Amino acid sequence: MKVYVDQHAGMAADGWSAAWTFDLEHWGTCGQGPDDAAALADLGVRCGLGAMAVETGELQVVERVDRARTGDETVFARDRVPASEAERETTLAILEHARARTLDLVRAAPPSVLAHRDPARVLPPYAWWHTVGQLALHIADTESRYYLPLLGLPSRDRASDLVTELEESGEHVRRVVSQMALHLESSSDRDGTWTSVKVLRRLAWHERGELEVLDRLVAHAPVDRPG
Repeated sequence: MKVYVDQHAGMAADGWSAAWTFDLEHWGTCGQGPDDAAALADLGVRCGLGAMAVETGELQVVERVDRARTGDETVFARDRVPASEAERETTLAILEHARARTLDLVRAAPPSVLAHRDPARVLPPYAWWHTVGQLALHIADTESRYYLPLLGLPSRDRASDLVTELEESGEHVRRVVSQMALHLESSSDRDGTWTSVKVLRRLAWHERGELEVLDRLVAHAPVDRPG
């Protein structure tokens, strides 16, 4: 399986590396770690190949980009290939399934759980999504007001409550993705380079990754007991 490494990506933590595959079976799967080896091991585990998949030849690194040299939000050469209909349809299916899970979690969570934060959880300095509710809102912010506009695609304003926001944002993103051109590319000094493929793989990755955190936060949140 071909693998692409984004060095100093700073996604899960400042300075960390990210390892991606464009393999359709594992679309939107990203391994992360404090260095390339850790990110590749994480990707191998997430793809069911094991942490030693690079050493055994099951994962082959074909490209590395280094944000320390290129700046924020660069692309792989593979990102500049027009997206396929299969990549679009896989992304849409992932989005629909992930949003259903997020909505189930948020609808079932009492206010005390939505307000829960883990003081031991380390986030980048710019991150404000500390609580369960804030993290769920961050998912919608990222898809509707970050990824899409970076390609010149329509954004939307926040809804007045969290459940409505998640419902409407999910519908908006799926509608836009189903209609967007598959060969878009946009670059700026501030936001870096984005393409149709990059937005699809990031959309397929982001909510599923945040759901891992949401599940952990909810599982450890104290629940108010009546009486």
